[in-house]
Amino acid sequence: MKKILALLAFSFIAVSVCFGFGGQEKKVYTFGGSTTVSPIMYKLIEVVQKEQPNITVSYEAIGSSAGLKSLISGENSLAGSSSEFSAEKLKGMISVPIAIDGLSVVVNAKGSGVTNISLENLAKIYHGDIKNWKEVGGEDLPILVVNRDESSGTYAAFWELVCQPFFGKAPAYLKEAIVAKENGEVVAKVLATPGAIGYAGMSYAEELQKAGGKELSIDGVEPTVKNVIAKKYPLSRYLYLIKKPDTKADSFEQKFIDYVLSPKGQAVVKSTGYIPLAK
Repeated sequence: MKKILALLAFSFIAVSVCFGFGGQEKKVYTFGGSTTVSPIMYKLIEVVQKEQPNITVSYEAIGSSAGLKSLISGENSLAGSSSEFSAEKLKGMISVPIAIDGLSVVVNAKGSGVTNISLENLAKIYHGDIKNWKEVGGEDLPILVVNRDESSGTYAAFWELVCQPFFGKAPAYLKEAIVAKENGEVVAKVLATPGAIGYAGMSYAEELQKAGGKELSIDGVEPTVKNVIAKKYPLSRYLYLIKKPDTKADSFEQKFIDYVLSPKGQAVVKSTGYIPLAK
């Protein structure tokens, strides 16, 4: 058996491994998209590399919007997304839910002085209407807002879930916000900045808590898997793999999706800190 290849490029987040079915000619497939989806993809690749590999697969964490564009253009053959794109943006592509994720609101432990925030006040912070923690019952300290970049599906999801009910459909975030390109960078910036607030997938919030940061409850509801499943926690969304409309049932891409949706694949989803789809 040929040695399994695993590559991690320094200039972008990517993983390449051999994954395939015995007897096929060696082929190369490129997937890409959401940074939120990337831990699931990396783990799936790690699990399936025990197969007899003749196919090399790569996943580049370039953001949900960029992933969709690269799928439409033909650069990638599957896209990962943390955003539910409209039919207009999908342009005929097909979104397949593969997991559920909760968004945690994370703060630097120094200075905020709050453990709970209302959805409305959270929206006002990200819109720029609330600028000091004392306005929401905390310390007299400026709020430093950490936001995702516009290409992120999480950026769009947070506006839809938090801000849209109060400020309309078109994103109008605080312009002075610190911008982070992926979840890990949000956590790092919040940890490094007293008074900072950010948002990240629940699977990343554990890293922040271990380093001394904290998650906020929303309207008294804690960001737990149990509360997401019970639909009590308001900040939750589906994660997707997006495929081309002409993807054949026996294609490598469809078999990959089928594996993600199988009991084994959903066990991988759970092992990475995300929530499997309901049976």
